[in-house]
Amino acid sequence: MAWKKKPLVFGAAFIFLLTGCESGADSDAEPTSTGVQVTALSELEAISVADDPLADAESASSGTLKILAELQDGQDRIIMFANGDSCGIQVGAKGDQKANRIHLVSKWPAGGEGSNSYPAGPYNSASGGGPQKWVSLLCSKNAMVIEYASDESEAPVNPRGHVTVTQASDRPMTSRIIVGERKVREQIADGAKAQGTSNASAPPR
Repeated sequence: MAWKKKPLVFGAAFIFLLTGCESGADSDAEPTSTGVQVTALSELEAISVADDPLADAESASSGTLKILAELQDGQDRIIMFANGDSCGIQVGAKGDQKANRIHLVSKWPAGGEGSNSYPAGPYNSASGGGPQKWVSLLCSKNAMVIEYASDESEAPVNPRGHVTVTQASDRPMTSRIIVGERKVREQIADGAKAQGTSNASAPPR
């Protein structure tokens, strides 16, 4: 998989200062099982998307469904969303709302349940596949961590919303998609790099 490195725009000291300011000022933040103060997915600002494939679900959910991020993978687009006490991912053809390749949803863990594979947990897990694609979703109240395997030679591009995309270093053709507020995305990406191995289910071969 080809990955392009981009120069850092901000210095490490400035990023540290900015993160510290956000943590102290965020009145919606709450502690997680790992002690990290983060804003819940349901409290993040939704983004608008063209030809919204979740429009019917949004109407049925009485406004609780929020699209939080969007990516492009070749001729497909990837949409990540939160809906009440659950989060999910939908992969479908651009311009064709009915051509859904993957639609995967998981509820947040109940008290005392789930795993703490990453910061901002605990997480529940779900996985599923479609034509030439495989998705494994870790879902918490505060973040989503997605392992996304595709036959496309490049990582998903054109990120919009509360999302970061990195390479799953131990798996070729697999991207790690992290959804949540910026500071927790950074913590999860750093934790994944330190682990060196993925916690998601491997795609079938």
